[in-house]
Amino acid sequence: MKKYFSILTLLIILILTSCQTRVVSVQKPMQKNSLELYQKYTVQTNDGKMTKMEVLKQDETTIYGKTKTGEDMAIAKSDVREVKKVDIFSSIILGLAAVAAVVFIPI
Repeated sequence: MKKYFSILTLLIILILTSCQTRVVSVQKPMQKNSLELYQKYTVQTNDGKMTKMEVLKQDETTIYGKTKTGEDMAIAKSDVREVKKVDIFSSIILGLAAVAAVVFIPI
């Protein structure tokens, strides 16, 4: 029983840390309403730099936000390559569905 509990705990931790929703990518270009204000996103720029920030304001050309350390950031929308948002609720549902499928569906 202890073995199954540790495997289940590890599975849940992996799912919670790895599930992110891609909001903006090369296939899904940035729209006017792509980013919600006061939500936390991971922004990847064209030079490969990853920045985790809370979006505070956006205008026609720039996204303004604040990092976890309190530093103010301004990123040009034309420089954004990809934006991801952590989606914990969907991660939990996906994890529970996977565990339920393993438990209830006989192999």
